[in-house]
Amino acid sequence: MQAVQAVFLRPLAAAVLATVAGVAQAALTTVSTGNVDIQYDPDTFVFNRDSGFGSESIDPASVPLSFSGNSVTLDFGGALSVFGSGYGFSSSSAFGDYLANFNFAAQAGYVITGYTVRYTGSYSIETPGDVSLGGTGISLSESTGAGNFDVTSAIAAPYLAGTLNANGYVTTVEVLDHYEQVLDHYEQVLDYCDDNGCYYRDEPVYIDVPVYRYETDLGEATLNLQTITVTANVAAVPEPQTYALLLAGLGVMGLIARRQRR
Repeated sequence: MQAVQAVFLRPLAAAVLATVAGVAQAALTTVSTGNVDIQYDPDTFVFNRDSGFGSESIDPASVPLSFSGNSVTLDFGGALSVFGSGYGFSSSSAFGDYLANFNFAAQAGYVITGYTVRYTGSYSIETPGDVSLGGTGISLSESTGAGNFDVTSAIAAPYLAGTLNANGYVTTVEVLDHYEQVLDHYEQVLDYCDDNGCYYRDEPVYIDVPVYRYETDLGEATLNLQTITVTANVAAVPEPQTYALLLAGLGVMGLIARRQRR
């Protein structure tokens, strides 16, 4: 009976595994573009942001994907941004993160030689504050000013994962309030002279001393990750007939060389 059960359970287990594999495979989306096929599962993407009022998830379905050449671009459209403020009406530190995995397969006649990733976005800082963006292929930090960023770098694989951070600090600064006259020393000044001699008096000398007051300095910072683009670098693979012609050419060159030696 155990042998019969074993024989029966093996096909059943195989069928279950095949069904699970089929479901997992069905969740994948494949797009052919340029010289590659790009495969991905949006259900595995994770995008979170903290605007200072609490963490919230961004629905991957709301993040459009566009395909061009051998590239895929995630366009967050301003949704993946973080804001930190020292003014007290929100959190002084805000965090966000992203996770997206793609599989690239070269089409016939091509081979993938590597990948590049490009990040675009903007930041704004009211000192004291800072922003940072770290992850696959990027390490960005700013502590003053405002502007846009556009960073491209080589990566080993099209697996995207990283974090965003924005901080608005509260500090105390010294501010010049006014100057105050303070006695510094006395100097002898000639008062008068007569037949008996000259007489001096002590004259006070004052200097201006700065007086400071302390003020609270409040900062804010915003970081906006606009797009992430992953590109597969491809190279053409010579056709078999090309190799045949190359070998034939090498053979002819060898024959000519032997004849010249004679």
